[in-house]
Amino acid sequence: MRFLAAILLAVVSLSPPSSGKVYSQCELAKELKCVYGFAESSLADWVCLVQHASAYNTTALTVNGGRPRSRNYGLFQITDYYWCESAIGTNECNIACSRLADDDIADDVACAKEIFRRQQFRAWSGWRSYCENKNLSSYTRGCNLTC
Repeated sequence: MRFLAAILLAVVSLSPPSSGKVYSQCELAKELKCVYGFAESSLADWVCLVQHASAYNTTALTVNGGRPRSRNYGLFQITDYYWCESAIGTNECNIACSRLADDDIADDVACAKEIFRRQQFRAWSGWRSYCENKNLSSYTRGCNLTC
């Protein structure tokens, strides 16, 4: 029995940590509204942005080409070129980039709100490509948004 327990412990310790989350569309909309105070009138824009940026995955990471190479982190795909701590960035959100790629989205939301405060949705190329000037009602249709 001890041998089996030792093998199980070894397998568990070799497994990568599970520190990410993939949201459903409605789950994200409700959490953004009820936990983080997003206006219901802008929820569809945020959900559209997140769908096209990270596919609702809190651990999404994108490496951008060009010089210098930048990376986009987490649910909102926040770039290290401006917003989080990296060798190339200015860290405008005063946050380690790794904190934008875990299942705790409170700091991601705070940074996304700061980006929005400064540049609105236009800061995100995914929003410009897929969400701007589109009918986005389907992104929250059928969602229970009661807090």
